[in-house]
Amino acid sequence: MKSTWFKAATAIVSLAGAVAASDVLPVLCPSIDKTIIDNVLPSTNVTLSWANTTDAVPSVNVTLEMSAPTVLLEAVASISNVDCSPNSVEVTFNDLDAFSAARGSWPEAGNFTLITNHLGDCDAELERGFFLVNSMSWCDETLKATAQAKSQTVAEASDIAEISFGGPAAAPLSKRALVLDPSLTIPVSLALPNDTTLFSYPPYLTVAADEAAFNAALTFSGYLKYSFLKFKLEDLYFDIDAAFDASVTLSASVAAGYNNTFTYATPALTYPLFNVPGIINLGPGLEFAIGAEVGASAAVDVTTEFGVALKDGNVHIDALNQASSSTSGWVPTYKAAANISANAEVEINPFVSLTVEVAIEVLGGMIDLSTGLSTKSTFTNDFLLTAGAGVDLTGVVGLDAQGQCSNGLAIKSDFDFDVDLFVTQFYNTKLWEYQAKIADVCYSWEQ
Repeated sequence: MKSTWFKAATAIVSLAGAVAASDVLPVLCPSIDKTIIDNVLPSTNVTLSWANTTDAVPSVNVTLEMSAPTVLLEAVASISNVDCSPNSVEVTFNDLDAFSAARGSWPEAGNFTLITNHLGDCDAELERGFFLVNSMSWCDETLKATAQAKSQTVAEASDIAEISFGGPAAAPLSKRALVLDPSLTIPVSLALPNDTTLFSYPPYLTVAADEAAFNAALTFSGYLKYSFLKFKLEDLYFDIDAAFDASVTLSASVAAGYNNTFTYATPALTYPLFNVPGIINLGPGLEFAIGAEVGASAAVDVTTEFGVALKDGNVHIDALNQASSSTSGWVPTYKAAANISANAEVEINPFVSLTVEVAIEVLGGMIDLSTGLSTKSTFTNDFLLTAGAGVDLTGVVGLDAQGQCSNGLAIKSDFDFDVDLFVTQFYNTKLWEYQAKIADVCYSWEQ
């Protein structure tokens, strides 16, 4: 029987709009020293950070090139209070020097931006507020500055936005490091109940998973740059690190000569990472599938056991430039064994596949896509428990003087490992392929 390479299309789970990501808190970027009085001076470059309660460093960092000079109020230690009305922002200082520096640098005619962050007065809970100032007034006795201002969105207030997640704290635009160090890791552990029926087509074929387990550690980071002036996504890339192992024992009971292919997919798992309202909503998902192509010339029972493991796979996904996408470390280790119960020509090609998808919505829906990778490990196996004539044994090692695998078992077995990359609305491509010959040998009872 000639081996066939079955290319199953693993179902890709659509996560956009379906992931309830956890909110993260706006926090001061660790690189900012609040005590520096120059923080009160308007600047066109602003760095904003968000973190959850367990983050040692921020999960999300956003660097904005602002349309107008801007003051990040949370970066000024000498500001003791900020109050807002629908058309104004009132800032109270507790230090005369800082108040004087603000009065000397904040244009009284306006045309600059104030960014607020105090959890619910000037802005929605867990969000920052952006206010374009029209005019200023000052009170030397109370050290209060009152700005007549109107609220803006990030898109209205900015010319360029750079967003990174899972990497180091954000740096100014001129110092942006484009190599990310992933830090958002998700552990995964799955196991099917023993003797789970994966496929049944009575009375011809029943396939069960005697055992099936899967473990993984997935790590994410990413970066994008968007120009509001050009309405253009200028950069978007992700790094995904993966380590996993899968072990499966399948039993196939064939009642008569039969050939079929099946896929059994576990329910898709989604993992909320974070949601920064109006900025970025990120949620990865995972799907694990088991399947096989089973063919036999007569009634037979087949058992196959296989495992595959990977320690340090990495894929760099450049959504806008397919040629810049790359991968490393995708060299798996594997094992396989099989038994058949009768004199029959049998083919069983089991596979396991893993799909990792990152759904991302940026800037209130200006960018909405999913990207990720799909790995598939396939074992193609031909088993021949016969010494009959007319069987193609070309290339088989250990034949007798007559060129037969007399009273024995001929096995042809190969391993194939693929990594496919997809970026919805941009491209889909095979990024890596690994093949190895496991066995091509006659095991003779006479020997």
